Amino acid sequence: MSAPAARPLDGERLSDLIMRLLLDGRLRERLATEGAAAVATSEGELECLETIDLDELDAAARRFRSTIWRLGTGGSLATAFPHSLRLIAATEAELLDGFLGSPRFAEFRLVPYAGTGLSVEEAFARFLLDLAPEPRVLRETITHELMIALFTALSCERPLSFAIGCEGIVETGRGHAALRRYAPDSLTSWGENPGEGAEPVPYAYFATPAGVTRGVVSERVAAAFAAEPSDGSRAARDALSRRGLW
Repeated sequence: MSAPAARPLDGERLSDLIMRLLLDGRLRERLATEGAAAVATSEGELECLETIDLDELDAAARRFRSTIWRLGTGGSLATAFPHSLRLIAATEAELLDGFLGSPRFAEFRLVPYAGTGLSVEEAFARFLLDLAPEPRVLRETITHELMIALFTALSCERPLSFAIGCEGIVETGRGHAALRRYAPDSLTSWGENPGEGAEPVPYAYFATPAGVTRGVVSERVAAAFAAEPSDGSRAARDALSRRGLW
């Protein structure tokens, strides 16, 4: 009697196998040197792995890496996080290796039917923040560049193709808005004018169909983001609404 046929992989398990092959260079190396039987975890995987052309797999892995790097706002992750990457002492290849091998990459959903996930920029920013507990300027720079990327998408993408994990982004009558407070030296490093004083400065982001507006704001404007409504918060929102921002 012949052995029963291997149970084919379903879509989810096949996608998982493909992602592991694309992301794990050591797995590809073992497949090439030890054969499919040494790395397969099931009969279904073995059947798939035995059909793989190793040269095509290596080429696909290189294209995949390049594609992920080019997904960022403005054409690549490097253009989405220019100041952040200049402050981090690592090459782009090292950062991409680390990102693809980190749990943060799993929070990004590249394949549409795999479910909703974070944008590649937010997943990458979380990875960078994991690497950079200090200094404050670096962490605030990563956050600022992430907010620019998210608000660029919020201003023009309907509906959004990703989820937003950042807290504090609120819906307005015209789009979205958020307030962050940054150290004056962080703002100075981005070419922004923080004004006088050493305290964190309120900085607002607004996304409307007309585009993105962002910059240092007064405490009067910052009151629009208060969790509890008040005369001041209502006045601030009314003033922003007259300017087409709320």
